[in-house]
Amino acid sequence: MEISREQMDALRMGAMTAIDGLWFMASESKLGFEAALELDMEVWKNYGMVMLKRVAKAMGLTINPEDPPDLETLGALMEALCDIDGTECRTTVIDADNAVLTVPRCSWWDNLTRAGRQDIIPCEEVDNNTFIWWMKTIDPSLELEITHSLPRGDDRCEWKISRKR
Repeated sequence: MEISREQMDALRMGAMTAIDGLWFMASESKLGFEAALELDMEVWKNYGMVMLKRVAKAMGLTINPEDPPDLETLGALMEALCDIDGTECRTTVIDADNAVLTVPRCSWWDNLTRAGRQDIIPCEEVDNNTFIWWMKTIDPSLELEITHSLPRGDDRCEWKISRKR
């Protein structure tokens, strides 16, 4: 018997989310919620840094904060990073200094909801902290403002991205 590529991808995705959830719950059990959350945010910041470099390399790009890419390229990097974990993400560029990042479906929010932990884990806080960290790695002049949030009951998460010159 063989496992198809699609089945293997689904198994990898399941493994990634299981490891994240199990790691967090073990940390929470040993260290308490606040310490586990602090560690989790640090892990996600570092994960994004590592994966952004890998995604950029796969796209033939180099991340250089002193010479940041345009917002279309930033959007392509963020969309690829989200796609790795099964999150649906799209970027709409408004002009050279403004864009909108929209997440209509988030695999992590789905997992938290299935586990009944959506009211315990401050998902919006985690995303705000990690997304701005990842984006500032690419372009330190970027600012992020959340306008819609799945945890608040909206049909999507959405952030305004603006470049301050």
